[in-house]
Amino acid sequence: MIGDILASLNFDLGKFLWAIANFLILLFLLKKFGYKPVLDMLDERKRSIEDAINNAETARIEAEKLRKEYETRLAEAKQEAQDIVAKATKLGEETKNEIMANAQNEAAKAIQRAQEEITREKEQAIAALRDEVAVLAVMAAGKVLGKSITVEDHAQLVKEFVAEAGDLKC
Repeated sequence: MIGDILASLNFDLGKFLWAIANFLILLFLLKKFGYKPVLDMLDERKRSIEDAINNAETARIEAEKLRKEYETRLAEAKQEAQDIVAKATKLGEETKNEIMANAQNEAAKAIQRAQEEITREKEQAIAALRDEVAVLAVMAAGKVLGKSITVEDHAQLVKEFVAEAGDLKC
């Protein structure tokens, strides 16, 4: 039965074996020269893709780390800037207060000097007024007495009057 089927198909066993041998030789050659290099190329491509993915992940992690470091430095710089502004403000306030205190001290000293000068001029004016009043009083006394007073008498009377008027203190 099988033989009849093979005969009706014009099956030639020699050709069939030769075809199988050719197929096995072709399969060997493809495996040796075609399949293995293609598989090696695919493996190499797979490794390069995996390396690229790993490198991309590493780069992403590094970028995230750098971003966090940048944000930290930025926050530190902002804090430092605020500290500098606060110190400058404090220093400005202290300088202003120092200048104001110095100005107030100088003003107080100027007022003190002016009061001392006023007191001194007042005393000089009172002394000059006493001398003049004494001279006028002696002259008036001389006129009332009707006699002239000598220079020595005049000086003596002025000294006595000034001494008595000084004790009175206006």
